[in-house]
Amino acid sequence: MIDRIGSSIFSPLVACAILFSCPSVLLSKPPMLSAEGRQARATHDYLFDTFLVGRKASYQGSGENLALKQIVVWEETREIRDGDVLLLPVGSERIAGLFRHFGFRGDNLDRIKEVHVDPFSPGKSPPRSAQTKELYRVQMPSIPLSDKPFGQMKIKFILKKKDAVCQINDLAFIAQKAIPPEFDTIPYRDLASEFPRERVEIRIDTRRELSIGGTASLQRDRWFRIHETPGVVDQSFETWAAERNFLPGRGAFKFNPAITRSWGDWKPLEERSDKPGAADLSFFDQYDAGVRHRKTIPLFKQKPFALCFNDWPDFMSVPLVGRGTPRIEHFDDAAELAAAYVEDQIKDGGFTAAWWEVKNESSVQSEWAHHWKEKEGIDGWGLLADFHNRVADAVHQRTPEVKVGGPSSAYMQVQVQDFGLFRNQARFIEETRGHIDFYSHHFYENALMLGAHERRGMGYSNYLLGRYEATLDMLRAHMHKVDHVLPILITETGSLQNGRKPSDNWLRLLAWNAYLTKSMQRPDQIDLFVPFIFLHMAWNPMSGDASFTPKGDRKRHQTIDDFEPTTIANYFELWRDFDGRRLPVDFDRDWLDVVAVHDKNRISLAVTNMGGRQISVDLSAVAQRIGATDAMQTRLNYHEGEVVFEPEHKVDVAAVPVDVNETTVLRLTLASPLTPTATLQMDRWFATKTAVKSEGEVQSFDVGVKDFEAVDSAKLIVGVHRGGGVTEPLLVSINGTPIKVDSGDAAEFSEFFAPLDARVPVTLIQANNLIDINAQKGTTITSVQLVTNRLAP
Repeated sequence: MIDRIGSSIFSPLVACAILFSCPSVLLSKPPMLSAEGRQARATHDYLFDTFLVGRKASYQGSGENLALKQIVVWEETREIRDGDVLLLPVGSERIAGLFRHFGFRGDNLDRIKEVHVDPFSPGKSPPRSAQTKELYRVQMPSIPLSDKPFGQMKIKFILKKKDAVCQINDLAFIAQKAIPPEFDTIPYRDLASEFPRERVEIRIDTRRELSIGGTASLQRDRWFRIHETPGVVDQSFETWAAERNFLPGRGAFKFNPAITRSWGDWKPLEERSDKPGAADLSFFDQYDAGVRHRKTIPLFKQKPFALCFNDWPDFMSVPLVGRGTPRIEHFDDAAELAAAYVEDQIKDGGFTAAWWEVKNESSVQSEWAHHWKEKEGIDGWGLLADFHNRVADAVHQRTPEVKVGGPSSAYMQVQVQDFGLFRNQARFIEETRGHIDFYSHHFYENALMLGAHERRGMGYSNYLLGRYEATLDMLRAHMHKVDHVLPILITETGSLQNGRKPSDNWLRLLAWNAYLTKSMQRPDQIDLFVPFIFLHMAWNPMSGDASFTPKGDRKRHQTIDDFEPTTIANYFELWRDFDGRRLPVDFDRDWLDVVAVHDKNRISLAVTNMGGRQISVDLSAVAQRIGATDAMQTRLNYHEGEVVFEPEHKVDVAAVPVDVNETTVLRLTLASPLTPTATLQMDRWFATKTAVKSEGEVQSFDVGVKDFEAVDSAKLIVGVHRGGGVTEPLLVSINGTPIKVDSGDAAEFSEFFAPLDARVPVTLIQANNLIDINAQKGTTITSVQLVTNRLAP
């Protein structure tokens, strides 16, 4: 965000690095497929060449983009009773890990309570994603790691009533992302290792600190969280996390079954006899809502965290659809139940969550039943805003200090339906004005995030090549438009990929790390960031999202000694002491994110490389200027088919390696503490127009800047979406003066959705700035902003 500083002083090693980065000097051969990749190719080929033969299947796309979405694994009309077991065809267990869900079609499937899957989750019920009378869909359980072939796959049915009967007609495996017939090698090789590393100089302004959102402190407590709440796991796990400077972040509270079934010496919550559909709140006279909170370690009692309501009791909810969505006529009853629970938790346990989300992932149909009825004239999003307002008002009335918000969104593809999904989010911002205290959203990556830059022309549709930032900018701009600017909570991020193999773990880690580095640059917008990582998961113990899994040599698993760390536990080690006060950084590289802080006798940098080439980071100029004594690196990376953790070690300050998709932590050791003498204040100024479609004509945007005379440096950021990529340059002027916007490789995307930026001479900045943009036909200008830096008073 600052102008270039200092001059580069190159050592002979740097000169060699520059010579080696010449594109004409190529390595001898492309990277080999890992052992996991060879096994995955065999499974893929078995699916398409053998298992698919003679079976019904559905596809998406056409031509080169044709891909398998669903396969009918079993087809036969059969009555199912409680305890019945369905044996799937041989080979089902081999291909199951390629699919995200499995689902039944039939009749009276609303009578199913749960299913168990052998050999993957015997005795455990995977999460249900949909249930109606004709459909029952379940998330595919995590596939355990094993060197031996699995036994034949079986589904055991548990019905709600012992004498109940239902009928199934078929069972299908359903992919999250359609599976191409041609095997995808990208997740199983060291990306771009066949090319020389490209040198990237990172410049650090050590004279000034960077203030964003009113402080130069990194505020570690915002960013280094886990998807746990206090007291859920044994104190030994909590102590382990606390020693690595991580805190509880967010959890979910499901009324059903949490208080509709008896788990202790108390009676379950029941419906009021005099008011059907309402909860009998006298329940809280005998229920202890503070058991877990009293068990947590002292530190976790002091730190704010988030919780999310979900699964309201059956007696007040829409049957089956929408995970306990309250019926419209019982919105107030549901709100009062939520408020009563929060109040009781404070009374019994001494504290509650600082932030309460009203309904988990309520932007999607599977969570909010009223979205299913929009074709019948029901306004699902309007009802969603109304329900949030009622819950917020009820909670605030009983516990004014508690913050309430939502919509805890999933599927943040705001560009779909010609930005119809964004317009729904914008409505929510408008219609909750004056009631809620924050907004919350979830961002997840599917398997096609690995090698994102390599996929840019092949239908890439995830968030970490600019879509995350562009989406947040749209939401923020609309907040300013309607004067409802609230903090954002990112309460889940991670991977939609099942499994615990190296490529699965690598996808999770790169997603958590990249989202973290990007989010840390937005403390003026984001108050909490929570990756979907758990210490352990009692309900899904072999999940790839668990940092610890049970040891196989014991039956009892309670303390951390009864568990063993997984690969992803190294996430805590990578970040365990990244903290300090912010420093401005500057570099000339697309798809790179850098956060720099100083703390005592060191400068720390978090560097995320989302580009398509391995890079060699050069910090020699700043190291020489400040007299750094050592350069150190901590790595958590994918290399030769394995996820490898490298503890802090010395590196060449002029050539620090960062691979494709890698996030690394670099440190410069100083002889004495850094003492910046000034503070650079960064501000974002938004135009209030969003999602403006261009037909080739000039579009105008107004951006106000306060105290414009004091601006030290400035940048224009334009959010852009276009199917087919941006193949013609944006023609941009600020207050009548043309500004060159570099489109980078935007023309190479099959669908481009990311910010483009340009440095702006400070002499052009005024109190009111007219920004004219002429974009090629079919382009949507998603948001426009000026980012300014000024010396803080």
